[in-house]
Amino acid sequence: MNRFEHPTRQASIAILFILGKLFRILFRQLWVVILVVMFNPKKKVFTTFTLGLLAIAAIGAVTSIISYFRLYYYVKDGELVLEKGILQKKKIAVPLDRIQTVNFKQGIIHQAFNVVSIEIDTAGSVGKEFSLEALRKEDAEALRSFIENAKPATAQTSDKETEVHSNFDTASPGVKTPPKLLFELSLLDLIKIGVSQNHLRTAGIIMVFFLSFFDELEDALDLKLTERVEEFFGLAQEAEFLPYLLIGIPFFLTISFFLTLFRTMLQYFALRFWRTGQGFKMESGLLTKQEVSANLNKIQYIRWDSSPMKRLFKMVAVRLPQAASVQVSKKLSANLPGCYDHHLQAIRQAYFPNEMLLEETHHGVNWRIIYRMFLLQGVLPVGLLIVFSYSWLATDIWIWLLWLPVALWLSYRYHDNWQWHISEEGLLTSWGVVNQHSILLQWYKVQAVTIRQHYFLRRRGLAHLILDTAAGSVRIPYIPEEKAKEVRDFVLYKVEVDGRSWM
Repeated sequence: MNRFEHPTRQASIAILFILGKLFRILFRQLWVVILVVMFNPKKKVFTTFTLGLLAIAAIGAVTSIISYFRLYYYVKDGELVLEKGILQKKKIAVPLDRIQTVNFKQGIIHQAFNVVSIEIDTAGSVGKEFSLEALRKEDAEALRSFIENAKPATAQTSDKETEVHSNFDTASPGVKTPPKLLFELSLLDLIKIGVSQNHLRTAGIIMVFFLSFFDELEDALDLKLTERVEEFFGLAQEAEFLPYLLIGIPFFLTISFFLTLFRTMLQYFALRFWRTGQGFKMESGLLTKQEVSANLNKIQYIRWDSSPMKRLFKMVAVRLPQAASVQVSKKLSANLPGCYDHHLQAIRQAYFPNEMLLEETHHGVNWRIIYRMFLLQGVLPVGLLIVFSYSWLATDIWIWLLWLPVALWLSYRYHDNWQWHISEEGLLTSWGVVNQHSILLQWYKVQAVTIRQHYFLRRRGLAHLILDTAAGSVRIPYIPEEKAKEVRDFVLYKVEVDGRSWM
Protein backbone atom coordinates (compact mmCIF):
# COMPACT_ATOMS: atom_id res chain seq x y z
CA MET A 1 0.00 0.00 0.00
CA ASN A 2 1.27 3.47 -0.93
CA ARG A 3 0.71 5.88 1.97
CA PHE A 4 2.40 8.67 -0.04
CA GLU A 5 0.06 8.67 -3.04
CA HIS A 6 -1.77 11.82 -1.90
CA PRO A 7 -0.07 15.25 -2.05
CA THR A 8 1.35 16.07 1.39
CA ARG A 9 2.90 19.19 2.87
CA GLN A 10 5.95 19.32 5.08
CA ALA A 11 5.63 19.72 8.84
CA SER A 12 4.43 23.23 9.72
CA ILE A 13 7.75 23.99 11.43
CA ALA A 14 9.20 24.11 7.89
CA ILE A 15 8.03 27.75 7.74
CA LEU A 16 10.62 28.57 10.39
CA PHE A 17 13.42 26.97 8.38
CA ILE A 18 12.35 28.71 5.17
CA LEU A 19 12.43 32.05 6.98
CA GLY A 20 15.76 31.12 8.55
CA LYS A 21 17.31 30.67 5.12
CA LEU A 22 16.07 34.09 4.09
CA PHE A 23 17.43 35.76 7.22
CA ARG A 24 20.83 34.11 6.78
CA ILE A 25 21.05 35.56 3.27
CA LEU A 26 20.08 39.00 4.58
CA PHE A 27 22.59 38.77 7.44
CA ARG A 28 25.39 38.12 4.95
CA GLN A 29 24.35 41.30 3.13
CA LEU A 30 23.65 43.51 6.16
CA TRP A 31 26.09 42.29 8.81
CA VAL A 32 28.05 45.56 8.70
CA VAL A 33 24.84 47.52 9.34
CA ILE A 34 24.07 45.26 12.29
CA LEU A 35 27.54 45.89 13.77
CA VAL A 36 27.07 49.63 13.41
CA VAL A 37 23.71 49.55 15.19
CA MET A 38 25.19 47.51 18.03
CA PHE A 39 28.54 49.24 18.53
CA ASN A 40 28.28 52.62 16.82
CA PRO A 41 24.59 53.71 16.97
CA LYS A 42 25.36 57.40 16.23
CA LYS A 43 26.54 56.57 12.71
CA LYS A 44 23.90 56.97 10.01
CA VAL A 45 23.24 53.59 8.45
CA PHE A 46 19.58 53.57 7.37
CA THR A 47 20.17 54.81 3.86
CA THR A 48 17.73 54.34 1.00
CA PHE A 49 19.66 51.24 -0.05
CA THR A 50 19.41 49.70 3.43
CA LEU A 51 15.71 50.45 3.70
CA GLY A 52 15.23 48.88 0.28
CA LEU A 53 16.90 45.70 1.47
CA LEU A 54 14.67 45.63 4.55
CA ALA A 55 11.61 46.00 2.32
CA ILE A 56 12.84 43.11 0.20
CA ALA A 57 13.24 41.11 3.42
CA ALA A 58 9.63 41.76 4.37
CA ILE A 59 8.41 40.69 0.93
CA GLY A 60 10.64 37.63 1.13
CA ALA A 61 9.15 36.65 4.49
CA VAL A 62 5.65 36.75 3.06
CA THR A 63 6.58 34.77 -0.05
CA SER A 64 8.40 32.20 2.12
CA ILE A 65 5.22 31.52 4.05
CA ILE A 66 3.20 31.24 0.86
CA SER A 67 5.79 28.88 -0.64
CA TYR A 68 5.27 26.50 2.29
CA PHE A 69 1.58 26.16 1.48
CA ARG A 70 2.34 25.69 -2.24
CA LEU A 71 4.84 22.82 -1.78
CA TYR A 72 3.65 19.19 -1.94
CA TYR A 73 5.35 15.83 -2.32
CA TYR A 74 3.89 12.42 -3.20
CA VAL A 75 4.65 9.12 -4.93
CA LYS A 76 2.67 8.22 -8.03
CA ASP A 77 3.20 5.75 -10.90
CA GLY A 78 6.63 4.75 -9.63
CA GLU A 79 7.83 8.36 -9.36
CA LEU A 80 8.60 10.68 -6.47
CA VAL A 81 6.97 14.01 -7.29
CA LEU A 82 7.67 17.46 -5.85
CA GLU A 83 5.34 20.36 -6.71
CA LYS A 84 6.21 23.93 -5.73
CA GLY A 85 6.02 27.52 -6.90
CA ILE A 86 4.05 30.68 -6.13
CA LEU A 87 3.30 32.50 -9.39
CA GLN A 88 4.64 29.72 -11.61
CA LYS A 89 4.02 26.12 -10.61
CA LYS A 90 7.00 23.79 -10.94
CA LYS A 91 6.78 19.99 -10.91
CA ILE A 92 9.77 17.66 -10.45
CA ALA A 93 9.28 13.92 -10.95
CA VAL A 94 12.02 11.34 -10.42
CA PRO A 95 11.60 7.58 -11.01
CA LEU A 96 12.15 5.66 -7.79
CA ASP A 97 14.77 3.43 -9.40
CA ARG A 98 16.90 6.52 -10.17
CA ILE A 99 17.03 7.66 -6.56
CA GLN A 100 20.48 6.81 -5.26
CA THR A 101 20.48 7.93 -1.62
CA VAL A 102 18.12 9.53 0.89
CA ASN A 103 20.09 11.51 3.50
CA PHE A 104 18.84 13.02 6.76
CA LYS A 105 20.05 16.07 8.67
CA GLN A 106 18.90 17.34 12.07
CA GLY A 107 19.86 20.65 13.61
CA ILE A 108 18.99 21.64 17.17
CA ILE A 109 15.57 22.97 16.15
CA HIS A 110 14.92 19.85 14.08
CA GLN A 111 15.66 17.69 17.11
CA ALA A 112 13.44 19.80 19.37
CA PHE A 113 10.44 19.29 17.05
CA ASN A 114 11.35 15.69 16.05
CA VAL A 115 11.67 16.56 12.35
CA VAL A 116 14.44 16.01 9.83
CA SER A 117 15.73 17.77 6.75
CA ILE A 118 15.79 15.32 3.86
CA GLU A 119 18.12 15.46 0.84
CA ILE A 120 17.37 13.15 -2.08
CA ASP A 121 20.14 12.42 -4.55
CA THR A 122 19.33 10.99 -7.95
CA ALA A 123 21.20 9.57 -10.90
CA GLY A 124 20.32 12.68 -12.87
CA SER A 125 20.90 16.38 -12.33
CA VAL A 126 18.01 17.28 -10.05
CA GLY A 127 20.42 17.68 -7.17
CA LYS A 128 19.76 20.32 -4.58
CA GLU A 129 16.28 21.14 -5.88
CA PHE A 130 14.89 17.87 -4.53
CA SER A 131 15.09 18.54 -0.81
CA LEU A 132 12.60 19.07 1.99
CA GLU A 133 13.25 21.32 4.97
CA ALA A 134 11.24 19.50 7.63
CA LEU A 135 9.46 16.15 7.62
CA ARG A 136 8.28 14.38 10.72
CA LYS A 137 10.95 11.81 11.50
CA GLU A 138 8.60 8.86 11.23
CA ASP A 139 7.36 10.12 7.83
CA ALA A 140 10.92 10.61 6.59
CA GLU A 141 11.94 7.10 7.67
CA ALA A 142 8.79 5.64 6.11
CA LEU A 143 9.49 7.48 2.84
CA ARG A 144 13.08 6.21 2.72
CA SER A 145 11.95 2.66 3.48
CA PHE A 146 9.27 2.90 0.76
CA ILE A 147 11.84 4.06 -1.81
CA GLU A 148 14.34 1.34 -0.90
CA ASN A 149 11.72 -1.41 -0.99
CA ALA A 150 10.38 -0.20 -4.34
CA LYS A 151 13.80 -0.31 -6.03
CA PRO A 152 14.13 -4.08 -6.57
CA ALA A 153 10.89 -4.07 -8.55
CA THR A 154 12.12 -1.39 -10.91
CA ALA A 155 15.87 -1.88 -11.05
CA GLN A 156 17.45 -5.11 -12.22
CA THR A 157 20.83 -6.22 -10.93
CA SER A 158 23.19 -8.18 -13.15
CA ASP A 159 24.39 -11.65 -12.16
CA LYS A 160 27.91 -10.36 -11.75
CA GLU A 161 26.79 -7.60 -9.36
CA THR A 162 24.82 -10.13 -7.34
CA GLU A 163 27.90 -12.30 -7.06
CA VAL A 164 30.04 -9.36 -5.94
CA HIS A 165 27.72 -8.39 -3.09
CA SER A 166 26.85 -11.93 -2.05
CA ASN A 167 29.52 -11.87 0.65
CA PHE A 168 27.30 -9.54 2.66
CA ASP A 169 23.78 -10.01 1.33
CA THR A 170 23.41 -13.65 2.34
CA ALA A 171 19.77 -13.39 3.33
CA SER A 172 17.02 -14.92 1.26
CA PRO A 173 15.55 -12.90 -1.63
CA GLY A 174 13.09 -10.31 -0.43
CA VAL A 175 14.51 -10.33 3.14
CA LYS A 176 16.12 -7.05 4.09
CA THR A 177 19.64 -7.49 5.49
CA PRO A 178 20.05 -5.64 8.81
CA PRO A 179 22.84 -3.04 8.94
CA LYS A 180 26.15 -4.14 10.46
CA LEU A 181 28.12 -1.67 12.58
CA LEU A 182 31.67 -1.57 11.18
CA PHE A 183 33.05 0.88 13.73
CA GLU A 184 32.37 3.94 15.85
CA LEU A 185 34.74 6.70 16.93
CA SER A 186 35.36 7.34 20.60
CA LEU A 187 36.04 10.74 22.15
CA LEU A 188 39.77 9.97 22.14
CA ASP A 189 39.59 9.07 18.44
CA LEU A 190 37.92 12.42 17.70
CA ILE A 191 40.63 14.28 19.60
CA LYS A 192 43.28 12.47 17.53
CA ILE A 193 41.44 13.38 14.33
CA GLY A 194 41.06 17.02 15.40
CA VAL A 195 44.75 17.28 16.29
CA SER A 196 45.77 15.79 12.93
CA GLN A 197 43.53 18.02 10.76
CA ASN A 198 44.88 20.65 8.35
CA HIS A 199 45.20 23.66 10.65
CA LEU A 200 46.94 25.75 7.99
CA ARG A 201 43.77 25.63 5.89
CA THR A 202 41.74 27.01 8.81
CA ALA A 203 44.34 29.72 9.32
CA GLY A 204 44.09 30.68 5.65
CA ILE A 205 40.29 30.88 5.77
CA ILE A 206 40.42 33.15 8.84
CA MET A 207 43.00 35.39 7.21
CA VAL A 208 41.08 35.70 3.94
CA PHE A 209 37.85 36.46 5.83
CA PHE A 210 39.54 39.16 7.91
CA LEU A 211 41.27 40.83 4.97
CA SER A 212 38.07 40.75 2.88
CA PHE A 213 36.10 42.81 5.41
CA PHE A 214 38.91 44.88 6.94
CA ASP A 215 37.83 48.14 5.29
CA GLU A 216 34.13 47.64 6.09
CA LEU A 217 34.84 46.99 9.77
CA GLU A 218 37.10 50.03 10.02
CA ASP A 219 34.54 52.35 8.44
CA ALA A 220 31.49 50.94 10.26
CA LEU A 221 32.98 51.11 13.75
CA ASP A 222 35.13 54.23 13.21
CA LEU A 223 38.25 52.34 14.18
CA LYS A 224 41.71 53.49 13.14
CA LEU A 225 42.87 49.97 12.41
CA THR A 226 44.98 50.92 9.40
CA GLU A 227 46.90 53.57 11.35
CA ARG A 228 47.51 51.18 14.22
CA VAL A 229 48.76 48.46 11.88
CA GLU A 230 51.06 50.95 10.16
CA GLU A 231 52.39 52.07 13.54
CA PHE A 232 52.96 48.45 14.52
CA PHE A 233 54.84 47.67 11.32
CA GLY A 234 56.82 50.88 11.70
CA LEU A 235 57.91 49.91 15.19
CA ALA A 236 58.60 46.41 13.99
CA GLN A 237 60.91 47.63 11.27
CA GLU A 238 62.88 49.64 13.80
CA ALA A 239 63.15 46.74 16.26
CA GLU A 240 63.54 43.94 13.68
CA PHE A 241 60.39 42.61 11.99
CA LEU A 242 61.38 38.92 12.12
CA PRO A 243 60.90 38.46 15.92
CA TYR A 244 57.36 39.87 15.64
CA LEU A 245 56.67 37.46 12.80
CA LEU A 246 58.03 34.50 14.76
CA ILE A 247 55.77 35.37 17.70
CA GLY A 248 52.66 36.19 15.66
CA ILE A 249 52.60 33.06 13.48
CA PRO A 250 52.54 30.52 16.38
CA PHE A 251 49.84 32.57 18.12
CA PHE A 252 47.72 32.65 14.97
CA LEU A 253 48.22 28.91 14.34
CA THR A 254 47.24 28.16 17.95
CA ILE A 255 43.89 29.88 17.40
CA SER A 256 43.42 27.92 14.18
CA PHE A 257 44.30 24.67 15.98
CA PHE A 258 41.59 25.09 18.63
CA LEU A 259 38.99 26.22 16.08
CA THR A 260 39.67 23.16 13.91
CA LEU A 261 39.57 20.84 16.91
CA PHE A 262 36.27 22.36 18.08
CA ARG A 263 34.70 22.09 14.60
CA THR A 264 35.81 18.46 14.26
CA MET A 265 34.30 17.54 17.62
CA LEU A 266 30.98 19.16 16.72
CA GLN A 267 30.73 17.71 13.21
CA TYR A 268 31.83 14.12 13.88
CA PHE A 269 30.69 13.58 17.48
CA ALA A 270 29.47 9.99 18.10
CA LEU A 271 30.33 8.97 14.53
CA ARG A 272 29.12 5.48 13.63
CA PHE A 273 29.75 3.79 10.29
CA TRP A 274 27.46 0.98 9.13
CA ARG A 275 27.53 -1.63 6.37
CA THR A 276 24.08 -1.87 4.83
CA GLY A 277 22.53 -4.01 2.12
CA GLN A 278 23.06 -1.23 -0.42
CA GLY A 279 26.43 0.07 0.78
CA PHE A 280 27.33 2.21 3.79
CA LYS A 281 25.65 4.58 6.21
CA MET A 282 27.27 7.18 8.46
CA GLU A 283 25.73 8.89 11.49
CA SER A 284 27.47 11.78 13.26
CA GLY A 285 27.09 15.23 14.80
CA LEU A 286 26.50 16.90 18.16
CA LEU A 287 24.48 20.07 17.58
CA THR A 288 23.61 19.10 14.01
CA LYS A 289 23.07 15.38 13.47
CA GLN A 290 23.35 13.97 9.99
CA GLU A 291 22.71 10.54 8.54
CA VAL A 292 24.35 9.94 5.17
CA SER A 293 24.10 6.90 2.90
CA ALA A 294 26.54 5.76 0.22
CA ASN A 295 25.34 3.21 -2.32
CA LEU A 296 28.09 0.77 -3.34
CA ASN A 297 27.03 1.03 -6.97
CA LYS A 298 27.50 4.79 -6.78
CA ILE A 299 30.95 4.74 -5.16
CA GLN A 300 33.39 5.22 -8.03
CA TYR A 301 36.64 4.69 -6.15
CA ILE A 302 38.09 4.79 -2.64
CA ARG A 303 40.70 7.31 -1.61
CA TRP A 304 42.57 7.44 1.69
CA ASP A 305 45.02 10.07 2.90
CA SER A 306 47.38 10.39 5.83
CA SER A 307 49.36 13.29 7.29
CA PRO A 308 52.39 12.85 9.60
CA MET A 309 50.13 13.25 12.65
CA LYS A 310 47.62 10.73 11.32
CA ARG A 311 50.41 8.23 10.72
CA LEU A 312 51.58 8.80 14.29
CA PHE A 313 48.07 7.84 15.45
CA LYS A 314 47.95 4.99 12.85
CA MET A 315 44.88 6.52 11.22
CA VAL A 316 43.81 7.50 7.70
CA ALA A 317 41.08 9.78 6.31
CA VAL A 318 38.82 7.98 3.82
CA ARG A 319 36.84 9.49 0.96
CA LEU A 320 34.13 7.68 -0.99
CA PRO A 321 33.59 9.75 -4.17
CA GLN A 322 30.13 9.02 -5.57
CA ALA A 323 28.34 9.56 -8.85
CA ALA A 324 26.06 12.34 -7.64
CA SER A 325 24.98 15.88 -8.27
CA VAL A 326 27.66 18.40 -7.28
CA GLN A 327 25.38 20.21 -4.84
CA VAL A 328 24.47 17.13 -2.82
CA SER A 329 27.88 15.49 -2.87
CA LYS A 330 29.51 18.59 -1.36
CA LYS A 331 26.85 19.09 1.28
CA LEU A 332 26.36 15.53 2.48
CA SER A 333 29.01 12.92 1.74
CA ALA A 334 29.97 9.73 3.55
CA ASN A 335 33.61 10.69 4.00
CA LEU A 336 35.45 9.60 7.13
CA PRO A 337 37.80 12.12 8.81
CA GLY A 338 39.75 9.26 10.36
CA CYS A 339 39.72 5.51 10.95
CA TYR A 340 42.16 2.69 11.61
CA ASP A 341 43.66 0.25 9.14
CA HIS A 342 41.27 -2.64 9.87
CA HIS A 343 38.34 -0.27 9.28
CA LEU A 344 39.85 0.70 5.92
CA GLN A 345 40.30 -2.96 5.01
CA ALA A 346 36.61 -3.63 5.68
CA ILE A 347 35.63 -0.76 3.36
CA ARG A 348 38.02 -1.97 0.65
CA GLN A 349 36.65 -5.50 0.95
CA ALA A 350 33.09 -4.25 0.47
CA TYR A 351 34.00 -2.10 -2.55
CA PHE A 352 36.39 -4.56 -4.22
CA PRO A 353 35.85 -8.09 -2.79
CA ASN A 354 38.36 -9.80 -5.11
CA GLU A 355 41.18 -7.30 -4.64
CA MET A 356 43.40 -9.51 -2.47
CA LEU A 357 42.85 -12.58 -4.68
CA LEU A 358 44.10 -11.01 -7.91
CA GLU A 359 47.70 -10.98 -9.08
CA GLU A 360 49.14 -7.48 -9.49
CA THR A 361 52.01 -5.99 -11.47
CA HIS A 362 53.91 -3.12 -9.88
CA HIS A 363 55.03 0.03 -11.71
CA GLY A 364 56.62 3.38 -10.93
CA VAL A 365 56.92 6.70 -12.77
CA ASN A 366 59.75 8.19 -14.81
CA TRP A 367 62.58 9.90 -12.90
CA ARG A 368 62.00 13.15 -14.81
CA ILE A 369 59.13 13.91 -12.47
CA ILE A 370 61.89 14.97 -10.05
CA TYR A 371 62.58 18.05 -12.22
CA ARG A 372 58.96 19.11 -12.09
CA MET A 373 58.62 18.66 -8.32
CA PHE A 374 61.90 20.47 -7.62
CA LEU A 375 60.74 23.39 -9.74
CA LEU A 376 57.35 23.57 -7.95
CA GLN A 377 58.59 22.89 -4.43
CA GLY A 378 62.00 24.51 -4.55
CA VAL A 379 62.95 26.95 -7.27
CA LEU A 380 59.65 28.85 -7.60
CA PRO A 381 58.91 29.28 -3.84
CA VAL A 382 62.50 30.35 -3.10
CA GLY A 383 62.47 32.83 -5.99
CA LEU A 384 59.21 34.41 -4.76
CA LEU A 385 60.46 34.60 -1.16
CA ILE A 386 63.65 36.31 -2.30
CA VAL A 387 61.69 38.90 -4.28
CA PHE A 388 59.12 39.72 -1.59
CA SER A 389 61.42 39.60 1.45
CA TYR A 390 64.43 41.51 0.10
CA SER A 391 63.24 44.83 1.58
CA TRP A 392 63.36 43.61 5.17
CA LEU A 393 65.94 40.78 5.05
CA ALA A 394 68.54 42.59 2.91
CA THR A 395 71.84 40.67 3.17
CA ASP A 396 70.20 37.84 5.13
CA ILE A 397 68.14 36.89 2.10
CA TRP A 398 70.40 33.90 1.42
CA ILE A 399 68.61 32.04 4.25
CA TRP A 400 65.87 30.99 1.80
CA LEU A 401 68.44 29.05 -0.26
CA LEU A 402 68.64 26.53 2.58
CA TRP A 403 65.28 25.20 1.41
CA LEU A 404 66.65 24.03 -1.96
CA PRO A 405 68.44 20.88 -0.66
CA VAL A 406 65.31 19.95 1.31
CA ALA A 407 63.13 20.45 -1.78
CA LEU A 408 65.49 18.30 -3.84
CA TRP A 409 65.31 15.49 -1.26
CA LEU A 410 61.49 15.72 -1.17
CA SER A 411 61.41 15.52 -4.98
CA TYR A 412 63.48 12.33 -4.98
CA ARG A 413 61.27 10.83 -2.28
CA TYR A 414 58.15 11.79 -4.26
CA HIS A 415 59.49 9.91 -7.28
CA ASP A 416 60.30 6.82 -5.21
CA ASN A 417 56.89 6.82 -3.48
CA TRP A 418 54.83 7.14 -6.68
CA GLN A 419 53.69 3.56 -7.30
CA TRP A 420 50.79 2.03 -9.21
CA HIS A 421 49.64 -1.59 -9.11
CA ILE A 422 47.49 -3.02 -11.86
CA SER A 423 45.43 -6.24 -11.90
CA GLU A 424 42.81 -7.83 -14.14
CA GLU A 425 40.01 -5.99 -12.35
CA GLY A 426 41.42 -2.74 -11.05
CA LEU A 427 44.12 -0.27 -10.06
CA LEU A 428 45.80 0.82 -6.84
CA THR A 429 47.89 4.01 -6.82
CA SER A 430 49.94 5.57 -4.01
CA TRP A 431 52.01 8.74 -3.86
CA GLY A 432 53.18 11.55 -1.57
CA VAL A 433 55.93 12.28 0.94
CA VAL A 434 54.73 14.42 3.84
CA ASN A 435 51.07 13.78 3.11
CA GLN A 436 50.53 10.37 1.55
CA HIS A 437 47.60 9.36 -0.67
CA SER A 438 46.17 6.17 -2.18
CA ILE A 439 43.32 5.38 -4.60
CA LEU A 440 41.63 2.04 -5.28
CA LEU A 441 39.65 1.86 -8.55
CA GLN A 442 37.79 -0.91 -10.35
CA TRP A 443 38.00 -0.87 -14.15
CA TYR A 444 34.25 -1.06 -14.77
CA LYS A 445 33.83 2.33 -13.06
CA VAL A 446 35.94 4.05 -15.74
CA GLN A 447 34.01 6.15 -18.25
CA ALA A 448 36.85 7.54 -20.36
CA VAL A 449 40.61 7.18 -20.73
CA THR A 450 42.79 10.10 -21.83
CA ILE A 451 46.49 10.31 -22.68
CA ARG A 452 47.95 13.80 -22.28
CA GLN A 453 51.30 15.07 -23.50
CA HIS A 454 52.80 18.53 -23.52
CA TYR A 455 55.93 19.41 -25.50
CA PHE A 456 58.38 18.30 -22.80
CA LEU A 457 56.72 14.90 -22.38
CA ARG A 458 56.27 14.30 -26.11
CA ARG A 459 59.99 14.83 -26.80
CA ARG A 460 60.89 12.20 -24.20
CA GLY A 461 58.21 9.67 -25.09
CA LEU A 462 56.30 10.19 -21.83
CA ALA A 463 52.62 10.82 -21.07
CA HIS A 464 50.06 11.33 -18.33
CA LEU A 465 47.34 8.65 -18.20
CA ILE A 466 43.97 9.93 -16.92
CA LEU A 467 41.10 7.61 -16.00
CA ASP A 468 37.82 9.50 -15.79
CA THR A 469 34.94 8.31 -13.59
CA ALA A 470 31.57 9.84 -12.73
CA ALA A 471 33.08 11.27 -9.52
CA GLY A 472 36.42 12.57 -10.74
CA SER A 473 39.65 11.45 -12.37
CA VAL A 474 42.50 9.15 -11.37
CA ARG A 475 45.83 10.31 -12.81
CA ILE A 476 49.07 8.42 -13.41
CA PRO A 477 51.82 10.90 -14.42
CA TYR A 478 55.13 10.50 -16.23
CA ILE A 479 54.88 6.99 -17.66
CA PRO A 480 56.21 5.76 -21.04
CA GLU A 481 53.85 6.61 -23.89
CA GLU A 482 53.70 2.99 -25.12
CA LYS A 483 52.78 1.73 -21.66
CA ALA A 484 50.07 4.40 -21.38
CA LYS A 485 48.55 3.23 -24.68
CA GLU A 486 48.66 -0.42 -23.59
CA VAL A 487 46.87 0.37 -20.33
CA ARG A 488 44.32 2.52 -22.17
CA ASP A 489 43.46 -0.27 -24.60
CA PHE A 490 43.28 -2.83 -21.79
CA VAL A 491 40.99 -0.67 -19.63
CA LEU A 492 38.64 0.13 -22.50
CA TYR A 493 38.41 -3.59 -23.30
CA LYS A 494 37.59 -4.44 -19.65
CA VAL A 495 34.91 -1.75 -19.55
CA GLU A 496 33.38 -3.03 -22.78
CA VAL A 497 33.10 -6.69 -21.70
CA ASP A 498 32.11 -6.08 -18.07
CA GLY A 499 28.34 -6.37 -17.51
CA ARG A 500 28.18 -4.38 -14.29
CA SER A 501 26.67 -0.91 -14.13
CA TRP A 502 28.97 1.90 -12.99
CA MET A 503 26.20 3.30 -10.77
